[in-house]
Amino acid sequence: MEELLIEFINTLDLSLKKMQARVGDSAGMANLTIHQFQYLDAIHSLGKPTITEIAEQLKITKASVTAGVNKLADMGYLVKTRSSVDKRVFHVSLTEASQRLARAKDQTVKEYGDFITSALSADEARQFQATLAKLVKLFKQSSF
Repeated sequence: MEELLIEFINTLDLSLKKMQARVGDSAGMANLTIHQFQYLDAIHSLGKPTITEIAEQLKITKASVTAGVNKLADMGYLVKTRSSVDKRVFHVSLTEASQRLARAKDQTVKEYGDFITSALSADEARQFQATLAKLVKLFKQSSF
């Protein structure tokens, strides 16, 4: 079990990195790192989040998020807007190019899911989905 799990994790990691690179290339954003993709994913899923909300989503410090967001803004992938309610707070949003990347990634993830389920029977696909849901819940509750 242990060897198979390690092989699965390594294969999945490599496959996901290839997917991210392919999506980045197709959207003209091949120069982004995996961490920068994670920032863009978090911002895409949150809408127009604050630095604090991004830090909470990614479970990293606000200082790290601020540095990452500033770099991505300087690269033209994000826009920072000062809050009209609290001038100390900035909201972060994706540029049009970053929104295209997010849409391309969403489509690629859908295709990835279709690829995985194509290897499974309908019953296996339901079991796999239930197992994934359990594992996601477990990892979210753990300190891993």
